Amino acid sequence: MAPWEATLVKLRGILTSAVVWLFFVAHQTGSVTAQTSPPKPNILFVILDDVGIDQLRAFNPASNNLTPVIDALVRKGVAFNNCWMMPQCSPSRACFFTGRYPLRNGVKSALLDYNLPSSQTSPYEMTTPRVLAGAGYVSAMIGKYHLGGPSNNPAGIAGPTALGWNYFNGCLAGGPPFIDTTLGGQTTNTTLYPCGFPLGPARGVCWFLGLQGNIYCDDKGGVGYTGQECLQAGGIPALTATGVFATNCAAATIPPNFKLGNGYYAWLRTINNGTNVAQVLDRRYMVTAQTDDALDWIRQQASTPGKPWMCTVSYSSIHTPYQQPPTNLYPPGFTWPASIREGNQTGLQIKVLSGLMLYALDQEIGRLLVGAGLATRLPTGEVNYSPEATDTMIIVCGDNGTYYPSVLAPYNPLRAKASPYQTGIAAPMIVSGPMVVQPGRTVTNMVNAVDLFSLFGEIAGIQVRSTVPASHILDCVPTLAYLTNASAVPIRRYNYSELGATVPPNVHIPPSVFTVAGQKIGSDILFSSQSLALESGAEWFGPGAAVEYSSCCEVRSHVYTNLTILPRAVWAVRNDRYKLVKSAYADCDSEINPFELFDLTRTPANPVGLDSTRDNLLAGGVLTESQREALDELMTVMNAILDSEPVCPGDGNLDKVVDQADLQGVLSNWGMPSVFDFDNSGTTDQYDLESALKNFADVCSSTGDTIAALSIQPAGGQVLIQWPTSTPSQHLESSPSLATGSTWTPVAGAPFVIGARDAVFLTPSGQTTFYRLR
Repeated sequence: MAPWEATLVKLRGILTSAVVWLFFVAHQTGSVTAQTSPPKPNILFVILDDVGIDQLRAFNPASNNLTPVIDALVRKGVAFNNCWMMPQCSPSRACFFTGRYPLRNGVKSALLDYNLPSSQTSPYEMTTPRVLAGAGYVSAMIGKYHLGGPSNNPAGIAGPTALGWNYFNGCLAGGPPFIDTTLGGQTTNTTLYPCGFPLGPARGVCWFLGLQGNIYCDDKGGVGYTGQECLQAGGIPALTATGVFATNCAAATIPPNFKLGNGYYAWLRTINNGTNVAQVLDRRYMVTAQTDDALDWIRQQASTPGKPWMCTVSYSSIHTPYQQPPTNLYPPGFTWPASIREGNQTGLQIKVLSGLMLYALDQEIGRLLVGAGLATRLPTGEVNYSPEATDTMIIVCGDNGTYYPSVLAPYNPLRAKASPYQTGIAAPMIVSGPMVVQPGRTVTNMVNAVDLFSLFGEIAGIQVRSTVPASHILDCVPTLAYLTNASAVPIRRYNYSELGATVPPNVHIPPSVFTVAGQKIGSDILFSSQSLALESGAEWFGPGAAVEYSSCCEVRSHVYTNLTILPRAVWAVRNDRYKLVKSAYADCDSEINPFELFDLTRTPANPVGLDSTRDNLLAGGVLTESQREALDELMTVMNAILDSEPVCPGDGNLDKVVDQADLQGVLSNWGMPSVFDFDNSGTTDQYDLESALKNFADVCSSTGDTIAALSIQPAGGQVLIQWPTSTPSQHLESSPSLATGSTWTPVAGAPFVIGARDAVFLTPSGQTTFYRLR
């Protein structure tokens, strides 16, 4: 029989619980001759924190040349330079492991202590480790978690295993702890040591914590330590009573508090093997520790040969706080620029530090590859990577755009991480390994954070839709074809990103103000504490400030009249050329048009296709016909996506049915925060029980004028559209456009039954056609 190749495409923006699968079939379908399945490849997934597309030379030629290891992966793999993430880390990570947009999985912003379970990844999600377990994989996550808890989460510090990981070893928080400017409480002057240790070549003595919990002073045989060497050795630089670096132990009279965190050098590590959970304050440089722990786990998998594994190494760098990495991870010959005083407070200092942190991160990735047996070291020290000789697929990506102080030209720091603009959501993605055909390629087609969920499954030989409950609408599309076929046609017609405030009703977020490129930027949807705001480089106007204000609108009225206030929520959607952004502005900005339209075409004046303020096509003038058509199309697509998740009051376990399981969920979590706390009060209580009872037996699948925001391009082959038979009677309709007043025409012969699913085959005509279920 003729061979056939399937590429899976997810139908966009469905208002029902129906799930639509599309297969572009290159030839006639037929039976496939049974073959012996090859061994399943291992999967190494490396996440770079706050590393946007601007940071890597392979994606931004104007960037610094600081990532030789990642560059080697690019040369031996496929680089995706049109990849959208969500604007912040938690939403992107939830997308990686659920294949669902934030509007479905609930993780709409970076998780902080005040976030309730409704804003954290639900334990009822079918996550990647659960999907891969069906194919025999064992999964570990090493490093940053930030998908839920431990605050307000019933699973507490056991959250990673509650989501399906067999093993977790890392940091549950969103980033390293604050830098300890008191050096363990030895000084109250927090301006002396902003980097958490005495800077410069001066040598002194160091406090260490003994195995029996005793604190002792060491002078390194009379040679002493620099402040940085002391931190790298796991100690705390010793100070005199006047707060200066002690040159001998006799002058060190204030034993420090070894329980305080200190950026990347003293942080709370959680270890969970599925049975036991423990926490310890680790005094290793965080990125080095994450590599060590990943290698320990990967090497242990050798004891079960033939059992595939997936190891997610979620590095914490280059997230704030900006802090010097160990000197052995500096670029060869590096010296701090003479024109810039060493530190972490000015823009120039942060640029130097973030570059050092990026280089150190790259070097640790190299150590990971070599230590895992995936690469070797050349005599020059360079990493020699030959993917065809390995059994492991490697995926490397950033989780969002770069944080504004570290953004590199020509990208826009005013529209960086936490914004829906290109600098905020465009991130690098590299895939390498034995399945890649014709390595060294760059794919310019659109890819989304959710697509990694499908890619992980495809690598493992799983169609994820077959393992995920039909009640969970998936937004991912298959991506493997881009690796195995250098001529693969574009799969996505649209890309999407969003960020929303997930502040509980009883929590008030005071205003904070950033200074970015000389402009004042305000936010009152993010920082709940003064320490968090100050650590992130913001000016605080909440409790403890000289003058307290309740909102950014008040700050604008009384302090900074030119203050730009960040919107409460943002959404973005694009096609190949145009991008539409929608913003929910503060009350004092109600006169601003919530929509912006951009042409992302690269031009000499806009070489990387940015969407800066001056490029907003809706800011003035008359739209051309093509711009008007793009606006109408993208507006309809955005609305369809935003309306596509059925609301289901009383459903806590995501099955879109309110039943006995939801009642039991309420009762089992009574008096605690949980996903069954339907009013987000912070307590599962009588209100939630009454909600489940009131809506008992509801089946939350919508029918009616459901727009399926998908166009089938190009002509040729066949498309198979399927949806679950559990959906009420559905009929498929088509329309050549989505303009106002467009006519929908029933698709001949639909629906009819193939096996246990309603389905219909279509032959694309080559024109843009949209479909809906009625």
